[in-house]
Amino acid sequence: MNKVANWIRHHQVLAFFILAYAITWSLLIIYYFAFNGNPAAGALLEPFVVFSPALMAMLISGIAEPHTKHESSRPRWIAVILSWLFAAPVLILYAWKIYEIELMWAIIVYSIIAFFPAWVLSSAYARTPGIRKQFSTLLKPRGPAIWYLVVFLIFPGIQFLDIGITRLLGGEVQINLADLGFQSAVTFLLLEFLKGFLLTGGINEESGWRGFALPRLQARYPVIVAAGIVWFFWALWHLPYDIGRGIPIDEMLKNRLFWNLVVSILMNWLYNRTNGSILAPALFHPAMNTFGNNLPITSITQYLLIAMALFAIIFDRMWKKLPPDHPAVYRELNSIHLEKENKKEILEVLHV
Repeated sequence: MNKVANWIRHHQVLAFFILAYAITWSLLIIYYFAFNGNPAAGALLEPFVVFSPALMAMLISGIAEPHTKHESSRPRWIAVILSWLFAAPVLILYAWKIYEIELMWAIIVYSIIAFFPAWVLSSAYARTPGIRKQFSTLLKPRGPAIWYLVVFLIFPGIQFLDIGITRLLGGEVQINLADLGFQSAVTFLLLEFLKGFLLTGGINEESGWRGFALPRLQARYPVIVAAGIVWFFWALWHLPYDIGRGIPIDEMLKNRLFWNLVVSILMNWLYNRTNGSILAPALFHPAMNTFGNNLPITSITQYLLIAMALFAIIFDRMWKKLPPDHPAVYRELNSIHLEKENKKEILEVLHV
């Protein structure tokens, strides 16, 4: 067991990719091909599938920096309770109003599922130093506050600009949500965003992809290379999900190989601009899904997103590495301990 833990400490990113894929792919294959997409099986498996990046980041962070300080666990449990009190009503209301699940079943199922985002959020107060360090920026974000407004407004801002330009040029853009009325549309979008933040694409994914893997890769590679590696594994991670839903190959390739790369660069840029705050991509991702799926996207939106990604690459000189002391670069806290452990293993092998 010590050899496995030691291997994980020295191959944290590789271990993260292997474990996240192992859990998500195996469970999705079971769900789609063994249970034929059964809703009951989906409710049972969904939290383990979507939270595998966050949970594996938690596991590996704890192994990498495991020394637990003699501190009270009270702050962690207070954070769990408060986070659950926020997550449970949101997810129950979403299931009831959007999924149209019977209220009693929504309460039973999503009261349990709400413990997953509650546990991830409360990890900012974990007793294990590695976990606390890894997740601290979810509840204690870094960087200028204005960047969090930028994070949230990129997608709806570009799309509303698209609508304005299209109409100015004499074109027509159909807004499907207009039929709901303003109040209902706002309520729907808010629930979609909060559900995404808590369960599908927010803290569950970004605590792993951008929050865990990215800073470790940026310690070794130029920013654009690190962004590309994360993009590749993040996009490929969705493969069983796309196949199970029957998405056409051309649409799948266009989305995963091109658009995921564009938004991966943008999330990388926002993560670094907020000094390595997980909250930035964890807000951007559900905002992208919420507004991208419910507001019009024309070629103008696509050109603007590409232009913004190119701007980020050039303005931040992403072909260069970040300084070693940059907050968005991972630094091992217990390197001395690891060095001693390595020497001990070498001596054991040599029978000294």
